[in-house]
Amino acid sequence: MAFSKPRRSVRKPQPGRKTGAFRHPGPFAAPDEKVPASVRTTASNQIDRSDGAAEFLFQHAVALAVSNARLEDKLDAEHPHELLVPLDYADECRVKTDAVRSFWQVHGLPAQLVQAIVPSPVPRGYRATSKRRVYVSRGGQLRFCMGYGAEREETLRSALEPDSHNEVYAWLHKMLVSPVYRSIGRSLNFIVVRGGAERLTLILNFFHLDAAVMHKTKLLADHVRTELPQVAAMFTFLDETRSEFYLESRSAGAHPFKKLFGSEYLDLTAAGCKFLYPPSAFSQVNESILDAFLREAKKLLKPAPGSTLIDLFSGYGLFAVALGDTPERVVGMDFNGPAIHAASGNALHNRPDADIEFVAAAVTPSAIENKLPPCPSDLYSADEEQSEGELFILDPPRSGVRPNVIAAVAKRSPARVLNIFCSADEVPNTLKAWKHNGYSPSAVRVFDMFPGSPNVETMVLLEKTKKKTSSGTPHGKKKASSGKPGRAEKAIAPAHKSNRAARKAARIHGEKRHDARKKSR
Repeated sequence: MAFSKPRRSVRKPQPGRKTGAFRHPGPFAAPDEKVPASVRTTASNQIDRSDGAAEFLFQHAVALAVSNARLEDKLDAEHPHELLVPLDYADECRVKTDAVRSFWQVHGLPAQLVQAIVPSPVPRGYRATSKRRVYVSRGGQLRFCMGYGAEREETLRSALEPDSHNEVYAWLHKMLVSPVYRSIGRSLNFIVVRGGAERLTLILNFFHLDAAVMHKTKLLADHVRTELPQVAAMFTFLDETRSEFYLESRSAGAHPFKKLFGSEYLDLTAAGCKFLYPPSAFSQVNESILDAFLREAKKLLKPAPGSTLIDLFSGYGLFAVALGDTPERVVGMDFNGPAIHAASGNALHNRPDADIEFVAAAVTPSAIENKLPPCPSDLYSADEEQSEGELFILDPPRSGVRPNVIAAVAKRSPARVLNIFCSADEVPNTLKAWKHNGYSPSAVRVFDMFPGSPNVETMVLLEKTKKKTSSGTPHGKKKASSGKPGRAEKAIAPAHKSNRAARKAARIHGEKRHDARKKSR
């Protein structure tokens, strides 16, 4: 979930089809029936294709669940972003729960872990961030559109956005089609509105911004302050590359944002904490569900007083601060400098006595190895148990976390990992990577973070996979004593290796295993 967490579609636009348009997946089995092996095999083969496209996407599972519930006639197929808006909200929650279970079952995941979806307290008009792409037709008409590519249907109002957002778009459209401000409309990529119903931040994303356009924009800002009292701040943002991520600039220059008026920060309250964050930082679009979201995260991770919590892709510190009252130490990491600066301030304001720090760095294997505190597992020998180890939270962009990052986290042997998914389509391959690195899901929570749309937010708790010995005893459990001293009782505890020596030994061992596999092939 744009900002420090870009939102990228998993499917490429197809000629003659609206991007992200709803389409029925075909004759799949019902979610409460056993999925045929042929369907499961087909889905798995498609997922492993070189282009990374999945044939059985989550939207297909939603289509299947809607069909089983016989609710197709109620869908808003003309507006795929608001596909489920016409449904009764109780029906929508049931459909999404069935869709998630069906999706997990088809992909060979433990669907029995999926509980009923956590509903949103505000199912409509909830979005705290909205956008419109500005498009000039061949006839010279200015249009505000929701999507990309071929989807250029004008949309001024949305049922998923607060009335205050809709009023801003309607007013801006009226102003930008006038001769006085036409040059502004023809220079825009996006219009972005952020914030709740009463305090909004307006951002104009330009691909061209010269002195004349800037002069007109300042005049427009004066009108905004007078006629739109709900807009508390206004910014310009320059992106000459016209990136599809509406607050990601690839243009030259380190400071694409320019404030026209108002505060430099947005604010929200969640889990009893007040957070400030810059307009460039990612924040969840549904603030009404954040209390339940954070409460479940704490319940699953179970941070203890002696543990260390590491929050990767931490942003402005939502998880790190909200869960930072219990662990002995909290470390957050994110590449967005302004967000990290805000996170430090949020930690100081909300948890002044807690040990919370943030690292401004891209989440890479190198950063995990070199910028995080020493791994607790390095302080123990192989046969010693750790009282409290590390806990990880990964809340990556919509495109998911890279497998090499998963391997770097698993190498630290954390006690528990909470992986959060903005896109359900990323779940199968990511869990496959975790399994390869010795972790498997033990609990799943699905949140209706995006009511009215065919999307969900998924929270998966991962723990070390329990291995069985040749005798059938689970790894880590001792067999009943025969009265004779065993080897472990006779052996002297090995001396601790340094971090460098341990890594070297692991690398050599990995190279030997790789060579052995190569020879066996």
